[in-house]
Amino acid sequence: MKKIRILALLVIIVFVAEVIMSNGTADFRRGWNSAGNSRELKFSTVDISIKAEKNIAVDSLFNSVIQQNVPCRMSSLETEIQPSFINKLILMLAFPLVLFAFYGFYCMIRVVISVSRGKVFTRENVNRMHLFVYSIILLGICMETYEYLLHKDAVSQIQFSGYELTSYALTFSWFSYLILALFTEIFAVGVKMKEEQDLTI
Repeated sequence: MKKIRILALLVIIVFVAEVIMSNGTADFRRGWNSAGNSRELKFSTVDISIKAEKNIAVDSLFNSVIQQNVPCRMSSLETEIQPSFINKLILMLAFPLVLFAFYGFYCMIRVVISVSRGKVFTRENVNRMHLFVYSIILLGICMETYEYLLHKDAVSQIQFSGYELTSYALTFSWFSYLILALFTEIFAVGVKMKEEQDLTI
């Protein structure tokens, strides 16, 4: 039980750290700080990856140690675009999903407390784990869709001479989410088998 408590504490610390240091939080702070620009939230800031064309002149930076310009190529840039109506709608949908995800995290804490008290294979723990896992996955799907549509808007709006926008890359760690969902379902099957065995006895 002591190991579970230590691991649970580590999970909470890592979760809070990831929330604070994530790109989404940084974007939120940047948007909040720039809300007073009298732009009336008309534009969205987006980070996009770019690739230089072969015939473009290489940009240069000054190196103070060797006292000369050194070649460089940009691989990403931050700019503003006009988001589509669907994108604005998805962003509005994200707010209740964030609250749902926090409730899911609370359910995960309840699972840890229940396990530390010796109640492991219970239907309540299965329901709590389902709420935790699928609330995070729902929020992830919403935000991944938002990022994809934002990238799509950027591709259609931005013209940057000598550079091309690279294809969209997934923002979230979907492998970890799916592994978590898989183990949750395995846990649910284990609880169901235990209940059937108890009924048989």
